[in-house]
Amino acid sequence: MGLRKRSNRRRCAFYAGDLSDAYVTMTTTCPTCSDEYDKLGNHFQWRPDHRPELSDRQHGIIDYLILRGATVRDENAKSRLEVYSTSEAWITDVSDTLGWVAGDPWVQQSASDVADRSSRRYNVDVAVDDCSDLWAFTTVPHPSLDYGGPTDVEELRPLTLRLLVSTVGEWVGLLFGSLHLDVRGWDVSGDHLRGLLSKRGVPTAEHNGDGYAEDSPTCRYHYDDDVVVVPHYDALELLDSVGLSLSDVAEPITFQN
Repeated sequence: MGLRKRSNRRRCAFYAGDLSDAYVTMTTTCPTCSDEYDKLGNHFQWRPDHRPELSDRQHGIIDYLILRGATVRDENAKSRLEVYSTSEAWITDVSDTLGWVAGDPWVQQSASDVADRSSRRYNVDVAVDDCSDLWAFTTVPHPSLDYGGPTDVEELRPLTLRLLVSTVGEWVGLLFGSLHLDVRGWDVSGDHLRGLLSKRGVPTAEHNGDGYAEDSPTCRYHYDDDVVVVPHYDALELLDSVGLSLSDVAEPITFQN
């Protein structure tokens, strides 16, 4: 599950807030008793009173991962997440930010293994240099991770929305335009995302289901139902509400002769 980027024009830090509290910085130390364990999940199984509730920040990140397509596994009546990425930096950032609830990332499949498997599957010679290591981490089992899918995300927390906009948001237009949230390839559907935005009071353009609708200066429609369009002024309010600006989602304006 790699971090999708439209271009190299910006790099979205996974989280820019304060990560100094002990719950976030420790991964193998119990946040309740401060003892270290090889597998924190086993400790929580025997001492469930030591398992903390998830913080709002952890909930916000996990909701974001669920919308993207993290895998949910049931384990001993508790669920855990599996997260995958071809970016070591991204997956390490996510794991570090989640803290005690997330295990350390590891290489689930090497680039050479990916190349060998692809070569056999497609009967072509795939070079190792054209492949990347597949990284993964899992969380400890936790009762708050009992998701059946993205529709179980029933509200957009501010951090979830900030991460979503930072990852898939793109401004279409120049001084006037609209914000496009392209969730094609994510588990969440455009319809469910529109409903989540509506709960936050964010209007979205109606999809006409038949190619491009007529554009206006403040609303550039898109033909795909999984590209959610937020009109100009509502988009500016949305960006401001999650601590982002137009420069975070728009190409710089340049003037040429």
